[in-house]
Amino acid sequence: MKKKIFNYYLLLILLILFVTVIFIPQISKKFYTREVENKLESIVFSIEYYLLGIGKNDEIDYDFIAKDYAGKHNRKSTFQGEELRITFISYEGKVLGDSEANFNQMENHLGREEIQEALKGSIGRDIRSSRTLKLDLFYMAIPVEELDVIIRVSVPLVQMKKIDKLIWFYSILIFIAGLIIAVIVSLRIAATVIRPLNNIISVSKEITNGNYSKRITLKSKDELGQLAVHFNEMASKLDKTIFDLNTKKVELESIVESITNGIIAVDNDNTVILINPAAFNALNLDTDAEVVGDNIAQHIGNNQINLLLREAVENNKQFESEVVIDDRVLWVNTSPIRPKNSSPDNSGGIVFIQDITKVRKLEQLRTEFVSNVTHELKTPITSIRGFIETLKNGSINNPVVAERFLEIIDIEAERLHELINDILLLSEIETKLKDTNLESFDLRSTVEDVFKVMQNIAKEKNISLNNNVRDKVMMKANINRMKQLIMNLVDNGIKYNLQNGSVSVDGYREEGKVVVSVKDTGIGIPSSHIPRIFERFYRVDRGRSRGMGGTGLGLSIVKHIVNLYNGDIKVNSIVGEGTEFIIKIPSQE
Repeated sequence: MKKKIFNYYLLLILLILFVTVIFIPQISKKFYTREVENKLESIVFSIEYYLLGIGKNDEIDYDFIAKDYAGKHNRKSTFQGEELRITFISYEGKVLGDSEANFNQMENHLGREEIQEALKGSIGRDIRSSRTLKLDLFYMAIPVEELDVIIRVSVPLVQMKKIDKLIWFYSILIFIAGLIIAVIVSLRIAATVIRPLNNIISVSKEITNGNYSKRITLKSKDELGQLAVHFNEMASKLDKTIFDLNTKKVELESIVESITNGIIAVDNDNTVILINPAAFNALNLDTDAEVVGDNIAQHIGNNQINLLLREAVENNKQFESEVVIDDRVLWVNTSPIRPKNSSPDNSGGIVFIQDITKVRKLEQLRTEFVSNVTHELKTPITSIRGFIETLKNGSINNPVVAERFLEIIDIEAERLHELINDILLLSEIETKLKDTNLESFDLRSTVEDVFKVMQNIAKEKNISLNNNVRDKVMMKANINRMKQLIMNLVDNGIKYNLQNGSVSVDGYREEGKVVVSVKDTGIGIPSSHIPRIFERFYRVDRGRSRGMGGTGLGLSIVKHIVNLYNGDIKVNSIVGEGTEFIIKIPSQE
């Protein structure tokens, strides 16, 4: 661009210089010729005046007058070589006298151009070159009608040649100086124009590369200055627009990525334009895979989901269905993407994926819980009703039978009472987010209180209860809740223990947690059953467990109490050797 501007301005200036150099000599020659013409005109009219003063009747010596007048004039001339020549010619073209040559030997001048014009009554003028002098001569002729003679004067244009040389010298000098000035001016003009343009180009590149805060620093008030002002205004608006778009994009991405349900958006060609992390997890996709920009079928091989999406886009309405993928139950909802302009056509589709695996499992657990509760309640109630019916039918009159049946009814009623209490307790713990009535207590003393309650049951199987809790292990919790936890574990340790066995409770602090260990020397738990022992009503050996009493909710209550305090529970068991429950609860002291 700079080179072009420089070339254009240089060419323009050179053209002006060229025209100047061409026309100045012509103007100068014309000016010089006019000066000579005025001078000759003055001379010829003075000669005419002189001739008319002599008179027509007197004999006039034209040759003498020509030589005398020309000689006087040439002696007074300040320019060497500009000798005036005077010639008198009759109307027939015959030379009557000449200041330089023998008029008798001169040819007829009737054919000369200035003579022809004079014969017409006007001033004749002509410029002709002289081969002898190698100069141009200016001729002027006027008629003197009273004398029937033509006065012709001529002068060599000596100064014309000098003027030509001088003009060409100065023209060349001016041209060279003008050329230098033209180069400097052109460079200056080019730099003046290009500098702000380069600034604009530089800022444009910065903005193209994402630096929308860049502005043009141009203070001129010309067109470039106005361009810079409008450009900066445009850049400011663009900067704000881009900032708003980026802000909305970040907000949208944050919202989409924070949504726990999977979202996938595709265009009309089934090309993925959006997918959030929840969708990756729900569909077991590789988190490092570049899904956006690919066809959805390349990454989702489930035909049911692809079919639902295709139907939503093609039929322009919503579809939903339950889909099972790798033991996961997903609720899939597909909808068309409808534009805001209420156009009937859609621009793609959206897939909403909700993982309802836990919901389905909870529903299954609820069903099993209801079934188990119904079964557990039904068994003692059926037994109670059966014995009551028997007593009604006459057995009540037999004291021995009646007493034995009443004892059985009492046992079943107590069992029913314990079951209802455990169900209510479990329900209470499940609904709590945080326990209440917290207090500090000594763990060893609390275990002693539990052993006092369980002592009689342990004696029946000759099982020893060992309190190995370290001294001064303080714990802040709901003391009744902790007693319930330890009691349930000790009760299980007694029930499933061998004759002359033992149940040991240990307690200590470790890494900011209170650790409680309940270990027995009982029958142990097969490893295949350990993952499920904390489920409601789950029993490893249903016949044996039912014979030992209990509701089947003890360990489930223990698990929920541990969860209430953000703790964890671990089970170590070897069949035939015993079981150990290790509980770790964060210390709140």
